[in-house]
Order: sequence, then C-alpha cells, then structure tokens
Amino acid sequence: MKSAGILKGLAIGLAVCGLWLPCAAFAASPEPAPVVHDVALRDGGVLLGQVVDRQGAAKRAERVSLLLDQRQIAMAETDANGYFAFQGLRGGVYQLTAAEGAGAYRVWAPGTAPKVAEPGVLLVAGRDLVRGQDYYYDNYTYYDNYSPPLSRVKFWLSNPWVVAGIVATAVAVPVGIHNADRGGKPVSP
Repeated sequence: MKSAGILKGLAIGLAVCGLWLPCAAFAASPEPAPVVHDVALRDGGVLLGQVVDRQGAAKRAERVSLLLDQRQIAMAETDANGYFAFQGLRGGVYQLTAAEGAGAYRVWAPGTAPKVAEPGVLLVAGRDLVRGQDYYYDNYTYYDNYSPPLSRVKFWLSNPWVVAGIVATAVAVPVGIHNADRGGKPVSP
C-alpha cells in the first residue's frame, strides 16, 4: 500500500510538471529591440559608409542596397577601400543591406543631427544574419541543418501532442502498476 501511495504521488507530480514545464521552459523569449543608429547626412543629402568584415577588413565590390519602408530605393557598390555613398537623401529611417549584413539608420538632414550622430555608416558584413530556423550559431560560425541535442528536446517538448503523451504515460503506468498489485480486480463491489 505504501508503494502505491508513493507511485500515486509521483504520477501526480509528473503530471503537474508536464503541464507546467512547457509553458515556462519553452516560452518564446522576447526579441531584442532593433538598434537604430543616428547618422548625419552631409551637404546635398550625401550618406557615406563603409562595409567591413568581422575582422575589420574592407569589403570591396560589395553591393549595398538602400531601403525605405521595405522597398529598395537605391544601390551602390563599394570601392577598393569598402566605401560607398548615396546622395540626394532626406532625413528619415533607412535600412542598409549588404550580402552578409544589414542595419537600420536614422539619418538627419545637415545641421539637424543630434550630437551622438555618427558622420557615416559602418556596416559589418557577416554579423547577426540567420535566414531561417534550421541554423545553429556557435562562436560566429553557422552550421546549416544542425541542431544541438538540447534544441531537439525543446522542439519535441514544445509540441502539445508529445507533452500530452508523456503526461498520459506518466499517469497510466502507475495506475497500471497499482491495479496489477491487486491482481487486476476492481476495488468497488
């Protein structure tokens, strides 16, 4: 009888943990707010910038797209030192994208920029770019179609059908063991 009480308590504890665990452990973490950099335009609405790799080396012949409201409005190519320029711009929020990097920038008309505004854009290629959910990122290296064991466990435990099966098993096994101890005979008359 004592073992039946222990198994019953264990089954209830597992059921409670099974209901609680996916909500707390696998809840989506809030996305970090995108960083918008302030940049001062030069006379004539000129936006200057440079594209570098993660080591700081200039990326030459790199295509840079200028987007406004998710639409491409201009394209430039970097020179031998990684520099590019767009002209005729007005103040506003723009996005710059290169083959391996992107950034959001609030550009200010000449003479209106705050003191913290940078004189130009530094676009780092190869930083914080993941296109899809089947990538594993470790120490600045992307592994395609690889998922570490813990992420696979989190994936399966975030599925409500899998969790329901685990809970049902956690409840059914102790009940079956308890009934087997009685010889399979029902308690009630």
